[in-house]
Amino acid sequence: MKFSDLEENRRWILESLGRLEGFVLNDTDFRGNKQHETKAIAYQNRFLEDGKYRVVFLGTFNVGKSTAINAFLGGGYLPMDVEECTSQLTFIQRGEHLELVLALSSSVSDNELDALRRSLKELPGEITRSTDGRELRVQFTTDDPDAMRMSLEPLVTVMADEDYPHLAPLREKIEELNLFLPSGVLEEDIAFVDTPGVHSVSETRQDITYGIIERSHLVISFVDSGFAGNIHDLNFIKRIIKWRGRRVFFVLNKADKLESDEIDVRGARGPSRSLIEAFERHDIPEDSEIFFLSGYRALRAQQLERGQIALEEVLDDNKISLPTSVVDRIEDSEDPARDLSAYLMGQSRFPHLKERLLDYLLNENKAGAVLGTAARFVAERADDFVSSLENELNLAKDPTKFDELRANREQLMARLNVIRANADRVLNVYNVQSKGGEVDGQPHPGYEAMFRENLTPEKIQEEVIQPVITWLRTGSNLKDAQRQKFAPLSAQMEHQVDEFVSGIMAGLNETIDKAEAEARDAITEQLGQVRGLRMHLTEPGKLDVAGIDTSMAGSYIAFGGLGAAVGAATGALVGTSVVPLLGTAIGAGIGGLLGAIGGFVTRLARSEERWLKKLEPVIHDNVMNMLIHGGKDKQGNRIAPLLESVVDYLKRRADAFYEAVQGEVDNAINSVQSEVDSLLSREEEIRNESEAIIARLGPKVSLLHELRDGAAEIVELATNREVVRV
Repeated sequence: MKFSDLEENRRWILESLGRLEGFVLNDTDFRGNKQHETKAIAYQNRFLEDGKYRVVFLGTFNVGKSTAINAFLGGGYLPMDVEECTSQLTFIQRGEHLELVLALSSSVSDNELDALRRSLKELPGEITRSTDGRELRVQFTTDDPDAMRMSLEPLVTVMADEDYPHLAPLREKIEELNLFLPSGVLEEDIAFVDTPGVHSVSETRQDITYGIIERSHLVISFVDSGFAGNIHDLNFIKRIIKWRGRRVFFVLNKADKLESDEIDVRGARGPSRSLIEAFERHDIPEDSEIFFLSGYRALRAQQLERGQIALEEVLDDNKISLPTSVVDRIEDSEDPARDLSAYLMGQSRFPHLKERLLDYLLNENKAGAVLGTAARFVAERADDFVSSLENELNLAKDPTKFDELRANREQLMARLNVIRANADRVLNVYNVQSKGGEVDGQPHPGYEAMFRENLTPEKIQEEVIQPVITWLRTGSNLKDAQRQKFAPLSAQMEHQVDEFVSGIMAGLNETIDKAEAEARDAITEQLGQVRGLRMHLTEPGKLDVAGIDTSMAGSYIAFGGLGAAVGAATGALVGTSVVPLLGTAIGAGIGGLLGAIGGFVTRLARSEERWLKKLEPVIHDNVMNMLIHGGKDKQGNRIAPLLESVVDYLKRRADAFYEAVQGEVDNAINSVQSEVDSLLSREEEIRNESEAIIARLGPKVSLLHELRDGAAEIVELATNREVVRV
């Protein structure tokens, strides 16, 4: 495609988005959710106007996205202990100066603005608001990454609600954050997007994450190297790769925790083998690229090289844990900081990932990808909007079709009933798989029973208690625990329980993911048939052959704009209050159970073996309290054991999935039934006003067809050819 053609097509898409928006907002013949559609159109319009090629970072909470992004940016701009307290996306792009812009859902109040100014008063910069009050701009007088990080901490970090309660009303209004950095790493036409964790406790945050990925161009999916075979997002990623044509880089982070023989990008062994096996189960294309990374080591290496942190700080960093031989070599070096930085960077494997990403972006047709994404959106929306208009237009052009529709109604309703029955069978099977029961003579224990059967005393002793005792016997751990009032022991117990439960959940989640995927695929097929029926209400011959529209069924199944994407709406986690079940997120909620341990051990003898002998039953009791029995905090409030939390999570997950899928089925089928009844009830009106209806709807249908077909042509041109400047 010539550059001049690309610019012409870009203008055409912008005009088409304006026409779609006008239809949604002002046309009485639009059938759908105005708020949802106008917001989606506004996003596309904005993204096409700024022309940014969006590199989206995807991953669960605590997988290390923010740390890795900081490594790419070359500084600690983002907090690295982040929980999505609101539903915000973070767009990171190049700017002349360091700047933070908050986009708000409603106008900021004077009190909220004053609260933010008080919280950031120590930072060098100025806070201003836009005329309509829906944008706050923090303009820094320094380019120090710490200034940006410190400004974000009151807005997005784990402790924001507790440490900055006065900012809660403002946090609730934040829709997205835009970071502008004077970084040479980011080109003018590229934006990094840090997404909320897709398995966070808020369904809204997942919807936002999935929504932005639909409008992304390159996805970098972060996977904890310890759980590579249990990546939750593969069905969604399959949709992105196969139906959206996106490229996905898979990054196995926290690789510093692996043995050297486990790091194998070819997929012959270790975590990469587990990931490839997961690809095979989900029919992911084999050319997906896999990288190993320790984002934390890469960032520390950069900070050390630039003098942002001291050598001693790195040597004392427990997250790095350098071998003694390396420490000795560094201390004997002529330039310890330089050599340690080089060592850490090599260990991080970051240079390979960065070089591949930059090479990919250099050779990618970024302008074509941006245009293709917007064009695909126009084609899909136009196709959705036109279907309901066509049925009414056909009836107005040929009123005898009312006879066909009336005669056809029973056949159509019968087909819908079959589809509903098929969907009910799918959901019944899923319900039995999740709650327990029997299907076709095959018993299913249910998720809760599957979890409980792993909590045997023998397994707890072997996988939690004994490893903790072994840890106490190692090096100076027991003495260090004594000196620090047993806080390290508490942390180690939490960690071991964390690892134990995470290991159980890894296998269980794989089972759940498979059940959800099977149900989702079967329901998607049924909804594709409903869509086919709806598009041919007045053509009886097509009812017998109505099937899935393959261009739509796998990605966006809509019914007059009222539907939603089944793959996203019923993703791996759609509950509203669940346990994250990842990393330290478990331990963080149960530390209160360990508060009494100091009182037990301070009365014990000082002999190491006697300490260990006396400590073991204390450890046993605390572990059992954490896992099964529960306990009380210092204020006497009961703390639920992990068993209750996990069981509650499993129930909520199963119920939420069931309800979301059932809602999609009901919405799809009811929309067809409603449209048939509406058309029949308006028969006399349509017969009498047929000429007026033809005059009214004909141009609208033609316009939507023009937009759909023109956009589809641009998709083909934009994504398959290089841009040539002439």
